[in-house]
Amino acid sequence: MTGAGKGLIGSLQHGLQILDMFERERPEIGIGEMAEQLGLHRSTTSRLAATLAAAGYLQPAGEPGRYRLSGRLAALGELAAAGADVRRTALPYLRGLVQELGETGHLGVLEGTEAVTIGVVDGWQTVRMHSWVGKRSPAHCSSMGKALLAGLSAAEFAARYPGRRLEARTDRTITDTRELTTHLAEVRNHGYAVDRQELEPHLCCVAGPVFDRTGTVVASISVSGPDSRIDDTTTAAIAAAVCRTAGEISARLGAPRSIPEWRSPPTGELTGSQV
Repeated sequence: MTGAGKGLIGSLQHGLQILDMFERERPEIGIGEMAEQLGLHRSTTSRLAATLAAAGYLQPAGEPGRYRLSGRLAALGELAAAGADVRRTALPYLRGLVQELGETGHLGVLEGTEAVTIGVVDGWQTVRMHSWVGKRSPAHCSSMGKALLAGLSAAEFAARYPGRRLEARTDRTITDTRELTTHLAEVRNHGYAVDRQELEPHLCCVAGPVFDRTGTVVASISVSGPDSRIDDTTTAAIAAAVCRTAGEISARLGAPRSIPEWRSPPTGELTGSQV
């Protein structure tokens, strides 16, 4: 690859070029072919291929110096496809939820300790929240993020939050990981999460988890609006609608009817003071 941009790592680019060489009609490639296509010395190319093999992206294809793609790439491709499937499956249901409630709807996934928005449906209320695809919010103080964090195991949670203190975005933000752990248990018990001005003043949100066929939380949906509309008197009805919609999306993804440690509350059992 010529003309590499400033700051780019040439050897990594060459390694990715090797992966790009493989096609359905070309499932195995030798070092000589790789070197010729890359314009590199054979010994350099051999080290690149050996590094990719050691990392699990290539595997030997019989005779020395020939390689094929490994199953690790298939697993990564499945993860990427799953994200696209979740968005494609969820958005029609999210549109219906927004049409019903009028509040802005979001679809998000967890990346590290951030909730990342991968889908937005604007509400029809005159005063409404404005959001965008790609928005990142601290997971511990957004309803969407808390619904995602509640799906982590204790070990996964500890790996993401090795320290005790959390960033305070408002005076209502949970700033202690032990308090957050207790709160997430309540989220699982009730089946949904609420953000009452924890991320931004006067902004309130209600979120529900989306499960895949293995019962894993792969996304969450939420609706967001001003505290004048999402408050103790309206949270019950909003949470019921969010839970119903999240359940419909999960069902389309093949999720089990019941998820251990999670409870999806019937409409009549919700109260505005929960979570």
